[in-house]
Amino acid sequence: MENWQQLMTTGNQHFKEASWMDAQNCYQQAVAMIENQWSHQVSDRELLFAWVAGMHNLAHLNECQDKTEVALHYLKNAHQEVQSLSNNDSVTDEVRSCAFQSLSLTIPPLLEFAKRHPICDDCISALEQTAEQIGMKQTPLH
Repeated sequence: MENWQQLMTTGNQHFKEASWMDAQNCYQQAVAMIENQWSHQVSDRELLFAWVAGMHNLAHLNECQDKTEVALHYLKNAHQEVQSLSNNDSVTDEVRSCAFQSLSLTIPPLLEFAKRHPICDDCISALEQTAEQIGMKQTPLH
């Protein structure tokens, strides 16, 4: 049985070959494995980063197929999860800190996506405000 790392690598290969369904299958399996492990090891930052990467892979895959709503779903899901974890008092400080750091991985792809595809102005404002709060340098959207 493949582990999530192998599935991500295999998914990337399928993506390069434009074998969309195979890539999607690998990425989804990898994300499911990561989520399963992560549910037992919430403080494992590698799993958090891997999960975000898997969600971003699925977003990119769907955007390449002009499935922008699905792509946005994956980007927003990743961002909302790390934002929620960063504010969750029931997890350790280490987990909150890691999630807070992960916001710098989830905001830029959403802002870049917004340059290519329209999303609501309130969403953009919220993202820009969060980016400012965490000290990220911002580039203008236009």
